[in-house]
Amino acid sequence: MAANTLHSHYEIIRVLDVGKSGITYLAKDLDLIDSPFYLIKEIQGSKNSRSVPSLTQKLFEIQESIAYKVGQHPQIPSLVGKFIENGHQYLVREYIDGEPLSQELTQAGIWSQTQVFDFLIDLVGILAFIHSFKYIHQDINPHNIIRRADDDRFNLIGFSSLKDLGNIQQNIPDNYFVGCNNSTYIPYEQEQNVPQFNSDIYAVGVVAIQALMGKVPIDRDPETYELKWRDDVKIDARLSKILNRMVRPDYRNRYQSALEVLTDLQSFALSQIPPSKSHQFKPYLIFGAAVCTLLSGVGAIKLLSDPHHKPPLSSSTVLAPKILKANNYNNVNWQQYTDKAIGIKIKYAKTWHQADARNVLTGENVMFTSPQQSSTDKYRENISIRVEKLTNPQTTLSSYSESAITEIKKYYQGAKIIESSATTLSKQAAKLVVYTGKDENLLPIKNLEVWTINRGKVYILTYKAEPDRYYQYLETAMTMINSFEFK
Repeated sequence: MAANTLHSHYEIIRVLDVGKSGITYLAKDLDLIDSPFYLIKEIQGSKNSRSVPSLTQKLFEIQESIAYKVGQHPQIPSLVGKFIENGHQYLVREYIDGEPLSQELTQAGIWSQTQVFDFLIDLVGILAFIHSFKYIHQDINPHNIIRRADDDRFNLIGFSSLKDLGNIQQNIPDNYFVGCNNSTYIPYEQEQNVPQFNSDIYAVGVVAIQALMGKVPIDRDPETYELKWRDDVKIDARLSKILNRMVRPDYRNRYQSALEVLTDLQSFALSQIPPSKSHQFKPYLIFGAAVCTLLSGVGAIKLLSDPHHKPPLSSSTVLAPKILKANNYNNVNWQQYTDKAIGIKIKYAKTWHQADARNVLTGENVMFTSPQQSSTDKYRENISIRVEKLTNPQTTLSSYSESAITEIKKYYQGAKIIESSATTLSKQAAKLVVYTGKDENLLPIKNLEVWTINRGKVYILTYKAEPDRYYQYLETAMTMINSFEFK
């Protein structure tokens, strides 16, 4: 074995970190022609303990279990492999290519309300998933948050300080897991070594406030210990109230769960819609790649597959629900559209206008447009269906999706993929993509597309909207797409 090679084929590029629980290397796989980067962590035991082998083995098993479970989330590095070499134990994980938030906050200055809202949706959604395993991260700070380069989504790393409240009998000394060293992001109860689930919520809230203010540390009121920030930023009072509750000094006065935070974030999104239209908005919000079934009362995070998500080491039950599922609301009447020529049918709201949009060049067949809101309203949301004949009948959904996303990025100026997930369409495997950008007229758009392959053709359903009006008709769009069937 070469000095800079592990397990015969992992080439060590450099050492990234030397911590109490092990050494982390950046590596490439020499057996792959175009290898991605990997993180390889060497698990180490306490040098002061007489039972180093048993403790090291126990630590390895615990970290392997943690890495496998949390790595199923598309915004957390997945566990790729494990091996033992020369008595040392190693975990191989996905490497997230992107910029640490700490670097971005230093360079980018003050964030807008929209940027902070998007950040909260990503991070709190990840927390809801982690906490479902009874894990507390304990080390959330800008250094452990990475904005992934290819889609701008926030990813969470740095799980070596994680506390497992569901396995208090794991027999590993507390000093093996050292929490965040930066007091800026640590609430009082965590300083006293009694962290709560909402200790992580506190940390996320502080990072969001830091982004709004453009500075840390944040001053505290000498009497109440509340963070002093609200007079220094200009954001909606409802979002300010959410952030304030996230960072209460006393954990008993904070949100008690990440799902509570997501519920209030959803309500805040609702508040941005005109009252006359608010009754139309009751969708299952898509929070990143995790689907929070808040409105159904299930209160659980269900994962969707993701192109960045590596296969797990062993089989596991991962719920992959149909993402496009919404309850029909009472005040919407539906009617059936059938196209015998292409063999499809779909429900659409009677208040929407249905128009034949056949175009041999684009493959577009039909379009449904939203009701005109006023006589001066020039923009109308729409859902279109187009069909493309595959030049190669052997084309897979995965390969088509890769090329389709490439085309989206080329066609729309400044296109950013903000959601890329597996779903189903007419009971078949399908791909869902949500993206923003500017159209051919340089108007900002936020589109949701779902496509599937059937009988040598690709069927693409697109919901197109202005970013500020995207959620207004999202439930209608979801219900329509979910009703799509091959006739």
